[in-house]
Parts: sequence; C-alpha cells; structure tokens
Amino acid sequence: MAKLDEKGIIEFTEEDIETAWNNSPELVNKEAQEFRMCFICKFHMKRKEFNNLELGKFGWIPEPINIKNFSFESANFVAIHPGCSEFRPKDDCTKILNKVKKMLWAFDESIYENEK
Repeated sequence: MAKLDEKGIIEFTEEDIETAWNNSPELVNKEAQEFRMCFICKFHMKRKEFNNLELGKFGWIPEPINIKNFSFESANFVAIHPGCSEFRPKDDCTKILNKVKKMLWAFDESIYENEK
C-alpha cells in the first residue's frame, strides 16, 4: 500500500504500480502488458516508459482515481500521463474510468510510426 513520506510525497509499492497499470483501459489491438490508454486524454502509454525521474514521451505515473474520498489502497490508482493530471474532470473519476473501460479502444499505428 502506498504511503506519504516526510516530504509529503506519495511512495508507491510495486503492487500499487502494477495495479495502476492494470486499472487503465486496454487497447484491443495491442498487448495489455505493453500498452494501455490514458483515460483522460485517450492516448496510449508504454509500460516500459514508467520512470518517476525521467518520463518518456509516452510515459505514465500512478494517479488516484478518487481524491474526493482518498485512499492509499492499490485499487484507487490508475496509470495516466504525467501532464494529464491537471486535466482530470472530477475529484472522483470512478464512473468516468468505468465508462471509458467499457468502450473498445484501438491503437493508431500511423501515429506511432510517425513518432519513431
């Protein structure tokens, strides 16, 4: 379970990071272990680009799903792009995340090829 350090920064466990990744929407045409989608901007994230110090172009971080009734439980985290945090639509994104996950999302190969 995540916890706050002395500086007020959340320290995540490996379980929190894994659960955040697994809570993110899947892409129907890509391996879920390699790619997921940010539920805020609807653009893909690469699993291997998780790094709190050096975030890649498609990097991601764990973000609380519900900050209205905040909990450090692993189930309350989802993977998003670091820049998308400020664009979250609500304090409690549980319903929004569930709606996004119910839809089928596909990876756009043409955009990825242009990014190489």
